[in-house]
Amino acid sequence: MAKTTDRTAKSSTKASSKGTDKNADRKATDAGNNTAKASTAKASSLTVKDKAPEAKSTARAGKDSGSRAAAKVAPTYTSPYSKEELAKWRQLLTQRRHEISDDIGSLEKDAMEAEDGHTTPNHIAERGSDADLQDVSLNIAGDEKTIIWQIDRAIRKIDRNEPISFGICEHTKVAIQKNRLQLIPWTPLSIEGAQYCEENGLVIEDVILDD
Repeated sequence: MAKTTDRTAKSSTKASSKGTDKNADRKATDAGNNTAKASTAKASSLTVKDKAPEAKSTARAGKDSGSRAAAKVAPTYTSPYSKEELAKWRQLLTQRRHEISDDIGSLEKDAMEAEDGHTTPNHIAERGSDADLQDVSLNIAGDEKTIIWQIDRAIRKIDRNEPISFGICEHTKVAIQKNRLQLIPWTPLSIEGAQYCEENGLVIEDVILDD
């Protein structure tokens, strides 16, 4: 009877020991899993933190690049005249354009009449006089066509600020003197710009901006 009790006690001890071992193994496994999860979370947190400076650096680089691009944009020049004043300049230019167009028509008509009216002149002086008149008329007409072209550019400056705002010298990029514009409202050059052309043997087309 005593031996049986001892066996029973030993069996209970072994069972209890095995249960304790299993519980210990389970706890160890759980602890390992928790440690692994914590390591993974920490690594993920570090990854996010490491990426943050990189994102800031990329954003800063993009901002710097945009600033450099903005710095390369050509400067704009504002007309020294208000909208109301520009409207008056436009009206004056349009009026002068009509007047000069009429002059060109008259000059070209005179040149044609000089050519057709004396096809077989009896006197050599008449022949020379008619030829001179025709040359003068055509030359003046050519000059006034150039003025028409400049007037059209001046009107475009008022309407669209192209190739530059009205009243700005296309050579010096400063305001053209008002008294000069009153005499030649279509001029693209200030007095200084005109003097530069004269001193260097240039014509207006050599210094004005491309359309």
